[in-house]
Amino acid sequence: IFGPAIALAIGAKFIPLRKPKKLPGEVISETYVLEYGTDCLEMHVGAIEPRERVLIVDDLVATGGTLCAAINLMGTCWS
Repeated sequence: IFGPAIALAIGAKFIPLRKPKKLPGEVISETYVLEYGTDCLEMHVGAIEPRERVLIVDDLVATGGTLCAAINLMGTCWS
């Protein structure tokens, strides 16, 4: 898990994006396509504010689906 260490090093907050039902509280979700079906990522509601800068660290980039889902979740928060 690289995210918390990177966030600490650059003085940023860490916001986990997780598979469904792994985060407590209210979440927003983004479904994305895999080569063999679909999956979903969730993020806490209110984790980021509109116009807040973010750094996305995807520690397992295979097809890019999780990265695209993360970008879409950020866009949901900013609209």
